[in-house]
Amino acid sequence: MQIWVDADACPVVIKEILFRAAERARVSTTLVANKLLFVPPSPYLRSMQVGKGFDVADNEIVAALAAGDLVITADIPLAAQVIAKGGHALNPRGEFYSVEN
Repeated sequence: MQIWVDADACPVVIKEILFRAAERARVSTTLVANKLLFVPPSPYLRSMQVGKGFDVADNEIVAALAAGDLVITADIPLAAQVIAKGGHALNPRGEFYSVEN
């Protein structure tokens, strides 16, 4: 399992929690955004800068994720694509998205 973060709009405090959790759980975590992001040095953390444009980061996440991966996002259309591909989508408040919601 890998964690993907739709990082353009992800609050800083959530990113910091994810940094600590990735280290503690030793889970690969990738922050995807259309701007350069800082991530602390770690074998479990990386950032991926994508081009500017509507849904470019979302499309990159959907293309890269595998069934069972977790995506952190506040974007409902992205969450729907993640679920359709067999992934899990969680909003920054810690609530899982589902087909029903």
